[in-house]
Amino acid sequence: MRTTSNRRPATMRAWWALLPALFLAALPLAAQEAPPKVGFIRLINAVAPGTGNAHLEIDGEDQYPKGYKLGQRTGGIGLLAGSKKVTVKRDGAETGTTSVTVGVGETVSLIAFAEKVPAKDDEPEKWEIKILRLKQRDAESGYRLTVISVNRDPETLFALAREGVEEKEASSVKRLRTTTIDLGKQAGDIGIFLRNAETPLTLFRPDAAGNYVVVLYDDVDGSVKAVSYYDPKFVIAG
Repeated sequence: MRTTSNRRPATMRAWWALLPALFLAALPLAAQEAPPKVGFIRLINAVAPGTGNAHLEIDGEDQYPKGYKLGQRTGGIGLLAGSKKVTVKRDGAETGTTSVTVGVGETVSLIAFAEKVPAKDDEPEKWEIKILRLKQRDAESGYRLTVISVNRDPETLFALAREGVEEKEASSVKRLRTTTIDLGKQAGDIGIFLRNAETPLTLFRPDAAGNYVVVLYDDVDGSVKAVSYYDPKFVIAG
């Protein structure tokens, strides 16, 4: 007599036995949280008055306990996107504080500098730290140069030297404003000079298309200095 059996083949039974384990192994992947939404803050320290290094605090946390020297800039400091309280301190100057909103994938560049506050009533003259934010725009094609001044002069006259161009190009920038120069589709060595000066404030070579920022500031003796960095996006003073 022929009989029937409900027994499954060995291979089928093995697969059924594995299903619970496979299901459990997949659970962590399904439940895994989305990657954090991150933005960045960059600080350029142009605070000349005072003593010691400048300190950057974001939401009360000192980002670099050793502090930053005059003319030093940070890389992009990664943070969860959202509203941030930014504080810059240096001994001998009034603390500067501002609030910024950092977008996902955005780099917010902040320039810390000092302004003299005249004596008032019983308060003596003092220096107060200000924080200037540079706003980003959509990426521009080719190579661009953005010069911004936080030094004490109402307007700074400068000249641009380009590789392969005999004559320097005269230009200027007003305090707390930007001047943008189109460098074309290809850019060689670039030099920024004070007008009629022989020694450059800064020299750099653009390696990639995008925007190159030069910040003009005062040193402790009141002489104009410069720091430069690359930003793939076009920036304006905010």
